[in-house]
Amino acid sequence: MKKPAIVIVCVGVVLLAAAGFYFLHSGRPAKNSMPGAAPTILSLLPPQAPYVIYADLETLRSSAFLNRLVALIPAPSEDPEYAEFVRATGFDYSRDLDRVAIAIFPTTPVPTVLTFAEGRFDQQKIAAYALRTGKADVRDGFTTEYILPSSVPGGEISLQIITANRIMLISRPSGNSGATPKGSDTAGAEMAERINRVGGSPLFAVARMDAVPKDAKIGTFRIDAITSSMQGVKWLTLSAVPQGQDLRAALEGECDSSLDATQLNLGLGGLRFMARAFLSDPNTRKQFTPQGADALAKLVKQADISASGKRVQLAVSLTPEILDGLAAPTPAPKQTTPAKAPTATPKPAH
Repeated sequence: MKKPAIVIVCVGVVLLAAAGFYFLHSGRPAKNSMPGAAPTILSLLPPQAPYVIYADLETLRSSAFLNRLVALIPAPSEDPEYAEFVRATGFDYSRDLDRVAIAIFPTTPVPTVLTFAEGRFDQQKIAAYALRTGKADVRDGFTTEYILPSSVPGGEISLQIITANRIMLISRPSGNSGATPKGSDTAGAEMAERINRVGGSPLFAVARMDAVPKDAKIGTFRIDAITSSMQGVKWLTLSAVPQGQDLRAALEGECDSSLDATQLNLGLGGLRFMARAFLSDPNTRKQFTPQGADALAKLVKQADISASGKRVQLAVSLTPEILDGLAAPTPAPKQTTPAKAPTATPKPAH
């Protein structure tokens, strides 16, 4: 090997080693998404729940981005059962629901979903509706629980009116009227720690990855298609915060070790590089509308990947321009007029 080639190889090795050392020891610190004390309503949830979701709808309703998003989404066909519920109770979640806290337990044959909701409720109308569609069960001599049928096979819904502005709903396996599934006190403390990192966000979700069932599905999509590539990730946290006209969203993965976090950080960086190359290819862009391709390219370009210790965060700012681009309708196919067959020239008579 010639001397210049040896020098180039040595420089390349040094650069790769330096890059690896940088990502392993001095990655940019992951930014918390509005840390703060857990909202009061979360104290009602079982602390050992492996999945927790919180939404401050009162705050989100004033978000310019969310209002723009709702305006762009086609209005779905109204569910007859929900339409009847609104008519009978006068409750409309888009107007009357202020805050909601949800805990999910992966029970079988259907998951147990515990929901506390705060807002404006007409207790008498809700109780009358519950009695008309289900039955009442008095527990502990004074707590009335309404048992309602569920549209999910093998499930039922429990409804309790806690206070004038708070109700509790439990979607659970039929006949399972016992206590909510429990976990260890350690799991509860670990969940509280993760919630406090995003407690100031009006919308967040926290998931303990070891609680995800291996055969879990969302519709027909198997969740393990994603979780199998995240073997070293223990916790996932998603948060969203309105910022003026934009929405800042952050997804954070907490790994078993700093080495796992480094591998995840490098993997995400590689995916971003490939996505940018993919979206710069003219043949690829033809699969999207021009506005949609531009919006995706902007989204990938400004995606911020950061790391600190065992945690890796992917953050993006969803702007009105990106939202409009992603929502741009596909242009109608051009109507082409079939070419007329050439008229045969008549042969002269002989």
